[in-house]
Amino acid sequence: MSPVRPTAADPVTAGGSASAETDPPTPAGWTRERAIEIAVAAGHAPLDLSLGVPGEPPPTWCRAPVSRVAAAYPASRGTLPLRVAAAGYLARRYGITISADAVAASTGSKEFISTAPLFLREVLGPTTRDTVLIPALGYPPYEVGARLAGLRVHRIPTDEQFRMRLDRLPDTVAERALCLWVNSPANPTGVVTELGRIVRWARERGVLVLSDEAYAETTWCDVPRTALEHGCDGVLAVQSMSKRSNAPGLRVGFYAGDPAVVAGLVTHRRAAGFMASSDSQAQAAMLLDDDAHAQALREMNKYRIRYLVSALAVHGLPCSVPDGGMFAWLAVPDGDGVAFARYAAERAGLIVAAGQQYGPAGHGHVRIAATREVTAVRPRLELLRRDG
Repeated sequence: MSPVRPTAADPVTAGGSASAETDPPTPAGWTRERAIEIAVAAGHAPLDLSLGVPGEPPPTWCRAPVSRVAAAYPASRGTLPLRVAAAGYLARRYGITISADAVAASTGSKEFISTAPLFLREVLGPTTRDTVLIPALGYPPYEVGARLAGLRVHRIPTDEQFRMRLDRLPDTVAERALCLWVNSPANPTGVVTELGRIVRWARERGVLVLSDEAYAETTWCDVPRTALEHGCDGVLAVQSMSKRSNAPGLRVGFYAGDPAVVAGLVTHRRAAGFMASSDSQAQAAMLLDDDAHAQALREMNKYRIRYLVSALAVHGLPCSVPDGGMFAWLAVPDGDGVAFARYAAERAGLIVAAGQQYGPAGHGHVRIAATREVTAVRPRLELLRRDG
């Protein structure tokens, strides 16, 4: 992939800088841990619906015995069985034919998202581009990774339905863009994006597409999609074992796509010491080779999100069933997500995520995860009911 250079009319420095737009932080002192403290102080056993992790354990059959390779470093790029299994999964699920050499392992998608920008300017070749484009509302590590790398952050404008509007992005910003994060279905909104449109826009401008596909298996309005359906040139897809297989404790994910970019990242990541354990990679390969458990988890997630949205409406908190994802994106009655999260913890022992932690546009919302049994959620919503 050959990055397009910025024009002379809009020079940028090699080191980059923080963008002029700074996001307001979540109010000081407000964290998930603080919400749990409030719930406990109010006499509740906290029911945590702030994280996208189902309450059930991962499949027991994948727990391979601990290997005897502690004296050897694990394969940073990923073991061959893991990479073959990942390529096989992409072929079965998305109809994508990709070489195992264009696949590499990460120690979970969160790690990759937070560290990829550290290496991209070297991997993509000499460039003065210094901006990472991220969703207006999105997973916080997109911004964390850009700032760790000393790059500028620019949030992509959206419409009223929280859909990305690249046509509203100033040309001067696009000219400085090194990469673009897209997440479909989106966390926290559940919006499903037409990925072909994103890939075409980026290719025309020499911008690397980083497609976070952690929630692809929870697409409800369509079949799951990957950006790789539109070719590998200038595209990386990032996949997670946490959501497809409910195995966040493995700390294994994989990225796949543009062979040159994958190879460059493997070299830099190996030097930096990023490597998943051999045992975790072996178990991840087993999970990727099996579709039955993933389908069962998908059906459970689909039932739970529909129940949660319906139950919220019954209890005076209406929102829409998302196009995808595991979360209800709720516009709160008083327009203050943090205040509502505090109320939910104190009134019902319910732990939810304040919307503004995903970006300024989330101020009036909370994200509620559909990750627990109906029988556990229903009585909490009764406590949370707001009449009038």
